[in-house]
Parts: sequence; C-alpha cells; structure tokens
Amino acid sequence: MPFKDIDIFLLAAQAIFQGLDPYSIQGVEVFYPLPFYFLFIPLTVLPVQAVHVVWTALQMVILVAILRRRALWVALSMPVFLTFLLGQVDIVMLGLFTLLRSGVAGGIALAFMVLKPQLVLLLAPWMLWTWWRRDRRQIAWFALVLGVIVVSSFIVQPDWLARFVARSGERTRANISSSLWGLLSFLPTPMWFAAAGLLALVLVVWAWRKNDFDLVAAVGLLVSPYIFSYNLLPLLAMIRKPIALLAWTVLSWVAFAAAALEISDRASALLTIAVLIALFVRSERANLRLRSAPTSEGQGMVA
Repeated sequence: MPFKDIDIFLLAAQAIFQGLDPYSIQGVEVFYPLPFYFLFIPLTVLPVQAVHVVWTALQMVILVAILRRRALWVALSMPVFLTFLLGQVDIVMLGLFTLLRSGVAGGIALAFMVLKPQLVLLLAPWMLWTWWRRDRRQIAWFALVLGVIVVSSFIVQPDWLARFVARSGERTRANISSSLWGLLSFLPTPMWFAAAGLLALVLVVWAWRKNDFDLVAAVGLLVSPYIFSYNLLPLLAMIRKPIALLAWTVLSWVAFAAAALEISDRASALLTIAVLIALFVRSERANLRLRSAPTSEGQGMVA
C-alpha cells in the first residue's frame, strides 16, 4: 500500500501528541523507539495527502543534494523506489549518514541515526571509539542531543522502553532480512545461528581492525539482523562512479526478483556484499600505492 509506513509514523505521532500509548494501537506496526515518532509530530497538523507530498518532496531534495547528477543512476533502484513508495525515512537517514561520514556535525547526526538503531549497530560504537581518540567534542554533542531526546521520551511516557521491547520482538525476522542472517537462513536452525554468528563476529573484527568508516558501516549493515532493502541506502554514499551506481541499481532489481519468488528480502544482502567487495578492492589498491610510493621516490633519487 502506498505511503504505508509514513501513515504509521503519523498515527504513532498523533497518539503521542494526545497522550496515548502508540504501542497499543491495534493493527498498526509501531516498532521503533518512542522518540523516533517525535520527528513526525509537526507533520500531524497537515492533511495526510499533504504530508505525502511534503515528505516525498523533502526526500527528493535530500537525494539530489547528496548524489547530485549521480541521483539519476539510482532513482529507479529498488531500495530508493521502496523508500518513496512506502514513505520510509531512509533517504533522510542517508542525509544524516553523509553528514556523519563527512565529519560535519557528526555527533548530532549520529544521535538522530540511533533512533533507527539497526542502521548503526556497529557504526555507533566504532564512531564513539574513534571520537574518543580524536575528537571528544563530538561525543559531547552526541551525548547532549541523545540525552535530551531520551529524557524527553521518558517524561512523555515513562514505560515506553518496556513497551517498545515487547512490540519490537514481533519484528524479529532475521531469517528473511537483507543481511548475513537472511542469506544463511537456508541452514538448519542450530547451524544457522552458529555459522551466521561466527561469520558476523569475524566480519566485525576485520572491519574494526581495518579502521575504515565505509567498511565499518557496510559490515554493520550486513550483520544487522533487522535490515531490509530500503535500509541499504547509506551504501550509495560509498559509491563514486556512475557506472557502479547503475550496476547497483540493476542488481537491486535482480535481488528483488529473487525476493519476490521466495517471499523474503534476503537476496538484497547481495547489494551490501557487492559494495563491500568494491571497498575492499579500493582499499587494497590504495595500500599498494602507498607501499610503492617510497620505492618509486627512491628510484628517482638514484637516477
């Protein structure tokens, strides 16, 4: 159903504004932390159809502002299409991710990204560790903004965390998610947990040791058990060449076709794997250039 998700966000925001528990709305999938829905309270003053227009326009502006002409290559990709169709927030999250990646207002951007925690399960602790060593002001901004958000949410509804945990458990669908967990779900359950858990641990350690923002972010998306195809938009900020974006768009539709056949979204994890392979190759080429640079310089001096 078009704009299904933004309509849910609006219903939850209206409930909060009226002093009601959004997690008690019957037949509505309210699965995010309570402060996530605070963002939509200002939109509740508008008619629903107007919200659809405003929200779509806002996301179009953000997408073009981030990717510029490259937006043409991904506008018809399945994750972008689904984000517009459902009225999801992932283009806004792409905007926050871009700020975080650039180092501009990173602490503030991460504080808001945490409201959709599956996107930053690995990236958030890695950023805090990095900031602790290099820029502790960002930790202060992160703590201040997130602290205000969290305290406000408990003032509004003191028991929201327990209600959130109870409802979010209904969406534990790791076996059909666009993640490592989804890809390996064909295995028998005990073997699935063991294999996916071990491989996730190996990938996390590898990414952390590489100490590269893009690798950490991409691995975080791959190992998160709550990721679906429209959550993969941060990958777009890591792809530079238009031809690579076009390939990503084509692959997204191939993955969607596979997903439609098996009624799951796990094939979309191939999008993350493709980007990870490209990032690894890029990193190795950069390391090779660095290693060869002193040799070349030395040869020039001898000559």
